[in-house]
Amino acid sequence: MQIAREVASACRLGVEVAIVLGGRNFFCGDSWLSDTGFDRPTAYQIGMMATVMNSILLQSALEKLEIKTRVQSKEPSHLEKGRVVIFGGIGAGTGNPLFTTDAAAALRASELNADAMVKGVSVNGIYDSHSGNGHVVPEHISYREAVSGNFTSMDTMAITYCEENGIPVVVFNLLEPGNISSALCGGQVGTLIDQSGGIS
Repeated sequence: MQIAREVASACRLGVEVAIVLGGRNFFCGDSWLSDTGFDRPTAYQIGMMATVMNSILLQSALEKLEIKTRVQSKEPSHLEKGRVVIFGGIGAGTGNPLFTTDAAAALRASELNADAMVKGVSVNGIYDSHSGNGHVVPEHISYREAVSGNFTSMDTMAITYCEENGIPVVVFNLLEPGNISSALCGGQVGTLIDQSGGIS
């Protein structure tokens, strides 16, 4: 419900919000693959169903807060009507197995000509998993630095797509109260990934 409350706060300030959700809280394809030995497309198809479940749950939570919301596959016209759009209908994500919801979010951000793509994760931003002193989280990094470095928390295909389309990316900890609404309203949270970069 915290996620819904923070999205609702941003909406009430006039922010247009379109959402692509993952489904890892219901199903993690990577661990399932290693446990069962089944193929990746099957795991990704099950993951897409988990994404649909999360989409319906978030829609319900937002509507309890009186935020008009639509779950759909692609058509963004509901944004123009002041509704939150959750891209989680039939064919959740991109509708293709083996593509992440990060890639789907980058694609939808481009289609909508979004000001930014914000990605909520369970850590404080994009981080260097190979640093000698724990996880180093830069505040600002370029697309190229994010793709070529040892940084994790986001699919590099999605970062590259955002670079090609000039869409800044913010990766932040969605579990920290206030971060979602702050990120949606342009506040400094987590890591900003854009053209200029400059690791700080």
